[in-house]
Amino acid sequence: MQLLARFFLLFLFVNSSFAQYLPSKNYSTTNGLPNNAVRALFLDSKNTLWIGTENGVSRFENGTFFNITESDGLGYNSCWDIAQDSNGAMWFASYGGGVSKYDGEKFTVFTTKEGLPVDRVRKLLCYKGKMYVGTELGVSIIDIKTNKVITPKGILPHYEVFIVSSFFLYKDEVYFSAVNEGFFKIDNTLGLPKIVPVLEHQYIYASGHFGNILYGSNKGYADTFDFDKKTNKINIDTKFGKSVIWQYAKDKNDHVYAAAWGVFEADGGLYRIINNKMVNVSNYYGIDSKNLLNVVYDKVKDVLYVGSKDKGVYKVRLDQMIDYNPFNDKAIIDFEDFNEKKIVLHQEGITILNNKNEFDSMISLLDFKKKESDFILKNKLRLPSHEEGYYELNYDIKANKIEFYELVKHKSSLWVSSNIGVFEINIEGKIIGYLPLHTYKFGFTSQNQFIETIPYAGVHLYDDVYSLKRKLFSQFDKDTPLDVVDILNYKDKTYLISVFKGLFVYKNNQFQSYVANGIWSEHKFKHITVNDRGQLILSTEFGNVFIIEDDNLFKIKKVIPGKRIIGNTILFLEAYKDCILIGTERGINVYQNGIMRLIDKEQGLKNAEVSTAQIFGDQLWLGTQKGYYSIDLKEMLKDQKTVSSIAISGVAINGVEMNKAYFKWFEFSSNSITCDYKHNSFLIDFVPIGHSFPNKLKFRYRLKSTNRWSPYSEETNLFLPYLPDDKYLLEIQVYDANAGKTTSFRLLHIDIQPPFWTAWWFVLVCLLVILLSGVFFIVRSRTRTKERISVEKRIAETKLEALLSQMNPHFTFNAMNAIQDFIISNDVDNSLKYIGSFAKLMRKTLENSSRQNSTIDEELDYLKLYISIENMRFEDRIEFEIKIGPKVDVYFFQIPTMLLQPFVENVFVHAFDEGHPNPKLIISFEMIEIKLLECKIIDNGKGFTTLKEGNGHQSKGIDLTKERLGLRQSKVANPINIIQSKNKGTTVIIHLEV
Repeated sequence: MQLLARFFLLFLFVNSSFAQYLPSKNYSTTNGLPNNAVRALFLDSKNTLWIGTENGVSRFENGTFFNITESDGLGYNSCWDIAQDSNGAMWFASYGGGVSKYDGEKFTVFTTKEGLPVDRVRKLLCYKGKMYVGTELGVSIIDIKTNKVITPKGILPHYEVFIVSSFFLYKDEVYFSAVNEGFFKIDNTLGLPKIVPVLEHQYIYASGHFGNILYGSNKGYADTFDFDKKTNKINIDTKFGKSVIWQYAKDKNDHVYAAAWGVFEADGGLYRIINNKMVNVSNYYGIDSKNLLNVVYDKVKDVLYVGSKDKGVYKVRLDQMIDYNPFNDKAIIDFEDFNEKKIVLHQEGITILNNKNEFDSMISLLDFKKKESDFILKNKLRLPSHEEGYYELNYDIKANKIEFYELVKHKSSLWVSSNIGVFEINIEGKIIGYLPLHTYKFGFTSQNQFIETIPYAGVHLYDDVYSLKRKLFSQFDKDTPLDVVDILNYKDKTYLISVFKGLFVYKNNQFQSYVANGIWSEHKFKHITVNDRGQLILSTEFGNVFIIEDDNLFKIKKVIPGKRIIGNTILFLEAYKDCILIGTERGINVYQNGIMRLIDKEQGLKNAEVSTAQIFGDQLWLGTQKGYYSIDLKEMLKDQKTVSSIAISGVAINGVEMNKAYFKWFEFSSNSITCDYKHNSFLIDFVPIGHSFPNKLKFRYRLKSTNRWSPYSEETNLFLPYLPDDKYLLEIQVYDANAGKTTSFRLLHIDIQPPFWTAWWFVLVCLLVILLSGVFFIVRSRTRTKERISVEKRIAETKLEALLSQMNPHFTFNAMNAIQDFIISNDVDNSLKYIGSFAKLMRKTLENSSRQNSTIDEELDYLKLYISIENMRFEDRIEFEIKIGPKVDVYFFQIPTMLLQPFVENVFVHAFDEGHPNPKLIISFEMIEIKLLECKIIDNGKGFTTLKEGNGHQSKGIDLTKERLGLRQSKVANPINIIQSKNKGTTVIIHLEV
């Protein structure tokens, strides 16, 4: 049974574990491609990839697709071929819409109306100022300068169609193939182009010409042809392969690739043609479509682009920097090299690879379990137990439950730790020893002593581990290593690092703690290695990387701060020459001479969750949960190309996109935009050119050389809102994490013109206007001053006249008579009261004469005193009422002093006599508008008809009041209105500004 299981494991590893893969990436409609049916691939003079699909054309730059459709001017969306002429114009062949030419500003469309034999165009070739157009009814030739179309005649097709499948050049002449006809040459020797048959051959769906070899695609196989050097004729040679090939490409290593789609057979894919044999490399390159129509090679980036009929475009890197081995989806635990072989520790045992990294042998889980079981049966020693300070083993664990921890090479043996014990393996790959020890981290000192670390319980040291005679280092000793995660031997020292206790060293038969002895206070370490200079390199799990020297005197040489490391968790740490390789969940950070680079999924490291790492010569091996990567370190450390230029792809000003004619798809070197001050918000789209990995780029900008750079961003656009009027030079700085380089580019001059009011002429005009205005206002002010003095004089005069007229002589005469009557009647009390009130009224009158305004409350006090004196003559028969509106603040609002007294006096003089049955006087205040007070004096007397019969004193008082208000209230046209009717009373309405 064990033999059968081993044979099955061997079969799995030999047949499936060692198929390696090159890194590739698939782009489809989910990434922005207009359609997954790719009919054409083309690299232009700037090495930009153009993609023709059945739903438009796309330009692929900086990892982004820029799509062009009929709405942009393209003649037809179904694009079957793409070419570029010597003037830089792009040409697009469409299946049903002729040919479209784009010169960077406009589209020109050629159809049957312009001379094409049919609008179904399949192939294009530009040569010597002519664009050769292959249609389904032969070839047309378009002059790229004049756009004149010529269609050579003379060939009668066999099947009523003349489908051109390919163009190629040979000895400065244009050849083409036709599907059902064979090969032809276009002869221009007589001035007019003529189609000349070269070889009649049925079924040529595509052709590929490389030197003297010509491939032709037949039904289910490929033909090879050669050129007769004497006659330049094409001769058929051999046939080979399978499927139907639709395009050929050749890389810098002379490898020929073929994109195949079997049409009715499922035998398509990407093939390499080797010695007239087709080798399917689709799986190797990660291509899962069997319906491939295109393949082109980018010699600058060493990249293969493959177009499919159903899954978009594949981008395959051929530099072979990173290889991936799925290893039958095994979880890799550790690596070692041993006797020119690679030892791979995985979840199902140990696999040994030969010097070609091919399967050699395997140690299975059953082998390990058998060794443990045999030891327990034959052992005469007491097995280590928890009571003795060991981390006790469970000997009942089944083979399929074995868990391996690590693999350590020491002298001529390999040592493997697991949850069933520690095993020793010899150079032949045989298990030769077993230790019933349970340890997660173990190693050897520089004096060959076995180190067993015990979780939470100190360290055991063995001079002869098989005797199980140990020396115990207590966990209570400050120098005993605890929570050890890595062990490193260098020279005569053994270093141990702890995830909580810092760095330890074993020398002179004792341990020493750097933290406890005050040498280095750093507590948390996860990885340790040593470089070619003998410097120790240590890292924490989530923070910094330290480079130290510890020969005679401990010294920290350099600290790489965690903020420079891309990623949050350090998974491995290795040193190679003058580089430090720092693995995180984001990829490999390559630190060299102060420069940090990143290797990640863009370069092919699709799974960065690394479980173990080991350097073998010039290769870095990384173990994952599903297989491992091998990385060519020499290739990885080569000088990397970075961004060579930046092109503007679009500009919007104040949200309005500028005409694309101003921004062609080429590099801008000295471009400028001039705008007025109102058009000062810019959205600028740009495209970096010349790099390999767009997702590795970050950008920042500044508008003046004296400005600070903006923060880095991954966006390829800039929004510059509300720029003040000034001259700006927009610079963009690009950081390329792949190359570890920073490059600056001057992109655009922006000149925002100032507003007209800042111009010198406008300032001069303004100064003149201000000067003239000043003169005008000075003259006007003097005039107004004179007018104001005149008005104030008149107000004073009016006030004096009003004062003189306030106390009507008739009122004074009546008052004196009343006092006399009280005295004659011996009415001492009333006479004294009357005299007191009269004296108080005189005093208030004199006080008010010096004031311009009084509050309503003060004015009412004055009126109440006046009315009380007048009412005494009428034996207090006149009913008096004051009404105040809710919005009237009598303590805040002010009115002209003694303004209402003349009107009240007229009531007592003219409104009532002794025969009036119920005389009544009402004074009211109400706000009728904001800051406009309405005062009413209402009586129910005879009216003012008797006023004309009097001496005119009251009329003069009212006239003076009107004049007084007119001088103070220029905005109120009629401040006083009198409404009267005979024997029904009088209402005086006064409007006052407050």
